[in-house]
Amino acid sequence: MDQVISGQVQTPEAIVSIAFEKAWRFVEKDPVLAHHLKTFLHHRLRALLECSIRTGERNTLHLANEAIRNLRAELASPSKQ
Repeated sequence: MDQVISGQVQTPEAIVSIAFEKAWRFVEKDPVLAHHLKTFLHHRLRALLECSIRTGERNTLHLANEAIRNLRAELASPSKQ
């Protein structure tokens, strides 16, 4: 299920964990991101998710997709390479 399970209140940490798992399945196979260290990618992905959840978004698929977009944009930026 892409959204928070209805009828259950989940903590932001739990939502971030679910979104992280969804995003990581993509990130670890993405050819653009593959040459970066896994520990770095883990750290940045989690930080981006934690930042995004502060906006009030609770849909884990939306959070995951936004984090992936932001991570790719961040690593594509000439100043970050």
